Amino acid sequence: MNDTDAAIVRSELVALQAVLIALMRRMVRHAPEMSPVLCGAFEDAEAIVTGVAMRMDMEDPGGSAFGALRVIEEMRAGVIKDEAICGERSGALGGQS
Repeated sequence: MNDTDAAIVRSELVALQAVLIALMRRMVRHAPEMSPVLCGAFEDAEAIVTGVAMRMDMEDPGGSAFGALRVIEEMRAGVIKDEAICGERSGALGGQS
């Protein structure tokens, strides 16, 4: 992959993140009862990435797992303006019952 290809991939990823953030913001605004579901989805995503990193024996020379966690947290911050809508973080995949 050359620099041009990498720039295209980065642009596509940023565009997808923007669309997802906008969609989730609208969900929270128009269906506030869905807020806990979105909060749980971000928690699940963090758990999935952490699990993948652990299965890789933390061998992540490019820091992709840490980068993915950073992106998840940035997206969460872009969607969830008030953490009170989430209640306590469950810390477990699918922690809501």
